[in-house]
Amino acid sequence: MKFKFSGKKELCAAVFLIIAGNFLEIGILAVQRYSAKTDYLKRNSYGEGAYEERLQVETKDRKEEIQLYVEEQKYTEKEKDQYLIQAKQELDKWFQESCGKKGETDVSLSFPKKLEKNPAVLFWSTSQPELLDWEGILGSEIEQGGEAVDLMCTISLEEQTEIWQREVRVYPPRLTEKEKLQKGIQKEADRLSQESSDKLYLPETYQGEPIYYHRIKENTGYLVCMLSFVLGIGIFPLKREREKKAAEQKKKEMQRDYPDILDRLVLFLRAGLSIRKAMERLASDYLKNRQKYHIRERAAYEEIVKTCREMEGGVYEAEAYERMGKRCGVPQYKILSVLLVQNLRKGNENLLELLEREAVSAGEERRREARVRGEEASVKLLLPMMLQLMVVLIILMVPAFLSFL
Repeated sequence: MKFKFSGKKELCAAVFLIIAGNFLEIGILAVQRYSAKTDYLKRNSYGEGAYEERLQVETKDRKEEIQLYVEEQKYTEKEKDQYLIQAKQELDKWFQESCGKKGETDVSLSFPKKLEKNPAVLFWSTSQPELLDWEGILGSEIEQGGEAVDLMCTISLEEQTEIWQREVRVYPPRLTEKEKLQKGIQKEADRLSQESSDKLYLPETYQGEPIYYHRIKENTGYLVCMLSFVLGIGIFPLKREREKKAAEQKKKEMQRDYPDILDRLVLFLRAGLSIRKAMERLASDYLKNRQKYHIRERAAYEEIVKTCREMEGGVYEAEAYERMGKRCGVPQYKILSVLLVQNLRKGNENLLELLEREAVSAGEERRREARVRGEEASVKLLLPMMLQLMVVLIILMVPAFLSFL
């Protein structure tokens, strides 16, 4: 369902937006003027950082604009001590949950990056990074009996720091069956092959059982096949869509050419030419202009050329006009073919008058269509205009709100 907007509605919408924007700007300026006076600047909370504020200073004799640097809010010494103690308690709880009461692990640890409801910053390190790195990942060279590693966490809050330290005994990481198989084969293959060799020899057995290897091939062929199948199937709806658009474009082009064809046909009939001679003159003029000015094909004139060639080939004149109306498939050309056929079969003294009326009606229809296209174009431009207006309003409003906040 299409909605058509008149020029008055578009004008009203534009005026409404402009007036609304002006009222909004006046309100913002009023709020700014009312709330601009202040006797303090609010600090940001801890961790939000400092900021700079522009102020206008008025004295008895002058006005100056200055810029002040506002530091973020600081914690008291008591608050710092409480947060640091709380951080150590939470780390003790985490250590017991991750490593148990014995302080042992055979899985990688997830070091806390921050604590809930605690602004303290944590920095992790270990005494042996090759066994347990600062991200908590276990190394691959850990002895089977386990090895002791010191965990250290530096807890910082502003300029105050505390060290939390615990000892953990790490064991080789637990492996899945797949990881055990992969590690065993890799170790045996490295033993069988020399590093300088251009080949890595694979073991024939694993834990006393024979094993076989097969290269895993990429499924590129299947993917290409599926892609080509999908593209092949997709061609048909695309082709139908193109044909549909081409038919619609052809129909619109024939409707645009219809008033010109009628005007020229009436002109030739007034000059004393018969209907057939007038049609042949339309066809010959079109072919000459197309060859001379290299213009593209026009569907309506091509149908007239085809009709004239059919009559030259022996087709009766009335039948040729009927065929033209059916081939065009446009109501206007069907009406024209009916008028021409009736004139030939029954005789019609008022043919010229009927064609003149049809030409006037076609001209009015073309003007109406041009007016509709113009209105549709203006409606399409309305959204970009509104978006541009919104951008202007945002540019004006954002600095005002920021200065107010």
